[in-house]
This record gives sequence, structure tokens and C-alpha cells, in this order.
Amino acid sequence: MRNLLLLFTLVIFSYSSKAQRIALSKTANVDLPKKMVSAQVKDAKSLITQRFSKTKSLSNLVATNLDKTYFVDNMVVMIKSASIPSEPGFLKTYQLAADETGLTINGYSSKIEKIDGKDVFVIDHISEGIKLYRFTTINSTEDQIVTGFVQHQAGDEIKARKLLEEVIKGLKFNKK
Repeated sequence: MRNLLLLFTLVIFSYSSKAQRIALSKTANVDLPKKMVSAQVKDAKSLITQRFSKTKSLSNLVATNLDKTYFVDNMVVMIKSASIPSEPGFLKTYQLAADETGLTINGYSSKIEKIDGKDVFVIDHISEGIKLYRFTTINSTEDQIVTGFVQHQAGDEIKARKLLEEVIKGLKFNKK
């Protein structure tokens, strides 16, 4: 009886500590980090007025994508995905276009890097006074894309960067 109770407890614990898998669309899904929770309507409205009230574009983006918005440790994460026409060299082309306008933005830097075997275009910048890591990654056939951002407070850059890497590591593109 004791062994059965122990086994039952371990099974329950293993399921509760498992990452939450979210289907982003037909193109991809992501295993979210354990502490990350989906935005609730009342939380998101509060967030928009408290954190994004001075940012027209970010407040509109969050308001229209509540189902793609998540919270963890005072950070906001948005993750979106879509199918696109296949374009070889997409990330490099996207980086060149973003850098052309981004270099005038406060604190802007960008690079394409490998995270967990995936090519990821990462932009670090301040948008309308808000610190962001924006990311874009694409599957190997370059026809499925995942984009998003991690919004964080000044001083939380290391935590935000780690969270970004955890999200990318949990990302799985679906086979067509």
C-alpha cells in the first residue's frame, strides 16, 4: 500500500512539474517554461494601463493578441506563428531590413544566432521607453515562422535573455 501511494504521488508530481505545451497555430507549438502563465483578460487590461499606457503600438499589440501573451516573473512574453511563402535566406534579408531602420533606435542591436539548433534573429532594443528582446525564427524549409518578444524591466536583461532561450528551446515546428 505504501509503495502504491508513493507511486501515485510521484506520478502526480511529474505531471504537475511538466511544461505546458501550447499550440501556436498549425505551424508550431511550444513547451512553455514552468512559471509562464497565459494572460487573463483582467490581467492584460491592467498590464496595458500600468506598463504599456505610454506605448501606442505595444499596447495595441498586446490588446489584440491576448491569447498569445504570457507572464513570468514581471516579464511579458508574446509568441506568434504563421506559414509564409518559402524564401531562402529569409532571416538574413529580414535582419538587413530591420537594421536599416533599427540603427536609429535607442539601444538597438541585432544578430542571427543558433539557439538549440535553430537560427534565431534577435533584436535587443528600447521601444517607446520599454526594454524588449524581439525574436524571429524559421523552420529549415523557411516556410513557417515564429516571432515574438520578451518585455522586461531595466536590470532584468539576464533573466529575460534566459527566458528567451527557454522559449526557443521549447519551440517545435510541425511537419507539413
